[in-house]
Amino acid sequence: MGNRESGSHEAVFFLDENQVTRHMLFSEFEALLSGLGVLPDYADEEARVVYTIISRTGKIQALVFFMLYFDEDGRADASWNVPVERLAEVSGPGPDLGGGPIRLACRGQCSINWHQNDLWDPDMTPGSNDFLSLRKAVEKNRLRLAFEKPEVEVPTLPVTSLPSEADEVPVLGGKNELASGSEKRIKLARLLKEQRLRIRTLESNKEYASDSSDREQRIALHAYKNEAQEQKQTIEQLKLQNEKLKAKLTSRNDQFINLQDKVSGQATLVSDLEEKLTNASGSDRGRLEKQKMEAEIVLLTEQLDRKEIDLAYRDEREELLRSELEELSESIGGNNDSSSVLEKLKALEVVFVAYHPGVGHITMTSLEIRDYAECPNEFVAKKCFVTEAHYLSWLSHFENPVCSHVSHTGQECSQPVEKVNVPSEFEPGVNDLCEKHLVDG
Repeated sequence: MGNRESGSHEAVFFLDENQVTRHMLFSEFEALLSGLGVLPDYADEEARVVYTIISRTGKIQALVFFMLYFDEDGRADASWNVPVERLAEVSGPGPDLGGGPIRLACRGQCSINWHQNDLWDPDMTPGSNDFLSLRKAVEKNRLRLAFEKPEVEVPTLPVTSLPSEADEVPVLGGKNELASGSEKRIKLARLLKEQRLRIRTLESNKEYASDSSDREQRIALHAYKNEAQEQKQTIEQLKLQNEKLKAKLTSRNDQFINLQDKVSGQATLVSDLEEKLTNASGSDRGRLEKQKMEAEIVLLTEQLDRKEIDLAYRDEREELLRSELEELSESIGGNNDSSSVLEKLKALEVVFVAYHPGVGHITMTSLEIRDYAECPNEFVAKKCFVTEAHYLSWLSHFENPVCSHVSHTGQECSQPVEKVNVPSEFEPGVNDLCEKHLVDG
């Protein structure tokens, strides 16, 4: 290095909150960059580091304040390429740390423009001065560097970048009167340079803070846009799913109605065959009994199919309701928190209406909708003042009012019975039996 004193030392110091937290020789730092060591204390952090040139007499000659990122394992960023030695060589003047003005490279004073964002500005605030912390660390010499005694003792000057230190400003009277005019001018010139440096670092910090704030806002805005886009896609998917479910429900309802008509027609056929059997002669009786048996088998098959369709129809209705609730939640707040969604619904005074046999149209508030969505049948049963099992038993009777008696051979009676329209008035084992099996029971 052209401006570096022969026999000077190179060291690296880590700073955190104006305190030197770690120090090493530059050769050790180069080994760290080569991946031969890790610093777990700095895992997934960007450390503030200072490259330092120290004279053979133990005085700081140059400082380069740079940033270095460590990954999750504490390994230094392999792509780091800040030419700290070159920056220390060509950098501008800094404060006097006891051996004359140092050479200084930082964000506010960088001789190589494209490395400016890789540097950071030291704190020059009274009481938390980074220069003073570095000078103390060098004086403690924990790296055990070999320093020589200067041939001519150079008086150690305090760090003069602190405007509150009145003894750094030349005044009349006292021992300042003994100083020559030349010394006063040199001292004043140094003070002016250091104050200009402090102003530049403050302006640089302000600009960096402003850029960081703008960057954070852009990142946050981008995140919000992505979230809104995801919510929009989710809503579109839910709408498409709802349309498919509605079409499926319409088709299922048509199947249910057609099958119900078939069951009614088959039941009428069975009744007609029973009447014919009563008046049939011996020759026709066997044929009619066979026709009746075949008709009853068809009737039972169609009743079973109708029950299966009914169950599928009921499940699809519940699925459609839940899907609509999800779509409503997404469209209101784009928030996965159900409590938040319900609070918004409550504030909007939204009212939900659903229809169920036995209770008719149910009006629900935003506070009741969660219980309804979790278990619709239980919710409706409570409205009817019966248990869920009782309601389901009544619902089966209401949708297919036939005798539920099953013979020892497994054959259902399936004779039409009087329909009970109110769940609380329905009595299982009574209202779902025909007169014959009610008496036999």
